[in-house]
Amino acid sequence: MVNRQVTGSNSSWMQVLIWGSAHAINDGYPTLYLPLLPLLMLRWHFGVSQAGLLAGLLALTTQALQPFLGAWADRRGGPWFVVGGLLIGALGNALGLALSPAYWIFAIALMLGGLGNASFHPHMAALVSLRHKDHPGRNMSGWMVSGMLGHILAPLAVVALWKWGGAPSVAILAVPGLLAALALYPSAKTVPTPSRPEKRTKTKMNWKAWPAMWKRGGVFLGIVALRSMGSASLLTLLPIVWDHRGGSSAETGALLAVVYAGGMVGNLLGGSLSDALGPRLVLGGSLLGSGLAAALGGMATAGIGWPFWLAVGIWGFLVNGAGAVVIVYGQSLFPGNLGMASGLTMGLGSTMGAFGAWAVGAVAQWHGLSMAVDAAALCLILATVPVGWLRKPALQ
Repeated sequence: MVNRQVTGSNSSWMQVLIWGSAHAINDGYPTLYLPLLPLLMLRWHFGVSQAGLLAGLLALTTQALQPFLGAWADRRGGPWFVVGGLLIGALGNALGLALSPAYWIFAIALMLGGLGNASFHPHMAALVSLRHKDHPGRNMSGWMVSGMLGHILAPLAVVALWKWGGAPSVAILAVPGLLAALALYPSAKTVPTPSRPEKRTKTKMNWKAWPAMWKRGGVFLGIVALRSMGSASLLTLLPIVWDHRGGSSAETGALLAVVYAGGMVGNLLGGSLSDALGPRLVLGGSLLGSGLAAALGGMATAGIGWPFWLAVGIWGFLVNGAGAVVIVYGQSLFPGNLGMASGLTMGLGSTMGAFGAWAVGAVAQWHGLSMAVDAAALCLILATVPVGWLRKPALQ
């Protein structure tokens, strides 16, 4: 049972502020390295394919392991998945950037930070749902927006610190995570610990059901993988393309902030549009539109003027427009096994796609950045094709 309740509007607003700030800080950490990629490539002497590999390694811990950590959190309870996850994310990402002497050491630190990120999310989402039951949709939506704000602010902060004091100054960014973890602890420990019956009935995996499950989820898994491959590749390539065309390193953070700001608006509008127009239309339009924006817009052409900024903003808006649709459809595949749905689609599919950024990076090294941008855009366009094959009962 919950140990305490927060009463009074002032306490409630303070709680919302703490939770929203903690979510923004937590979600900002995995994006810290992106605007610094051109500088890191010079510092540690690695190529575009290794830059793409970082996206896959990060997805391995932030996404593929999240369902397992969520199940563990459900069984164990307690505040440490929230507080500890935020602490690990802060130290792994900020100190990894500041202190790592080589690429592979940073890659390990990045994965460790991703593990903290994956620990934070499931239990924190449960905390939001448990403590604000009156308007669950509105409260969860607001909490998700706070995470998007972290994506926007983190690139700006890390570029400013690097410009001010070099790599060691980035260690300062661990401090917000430490403070947020301390502020979260009082409310995080009020989440009820699940009851532990003396005897647990062991359930056996029904392997005969796997063909039917794969038939339901296989097409969607491919869509998620292609979507993740295209988006992870383009996010990795964007700061490298900007630097290659002579863009200022001081503006790289602002460029990524434009992408994430467009993504925040797209994410908010996508859910409403899917209710009005239908989820499959929104999903297909998001994939096709974002692929064309990358292939035909300023991202694929020479120059770093306003068409380039406009193209990346439109791309961020379009590629995130189906974010809510992807989550809801993945869960509708297996309504009785939400962990399976998350693991098969969002976990496995997104991680497979993110590792594809390694291959797109190899295309950049062998055939140039423009060809790599086109390859990543093609992944998004190709993902549009099987959208029409998705089972209609799950996507009304």
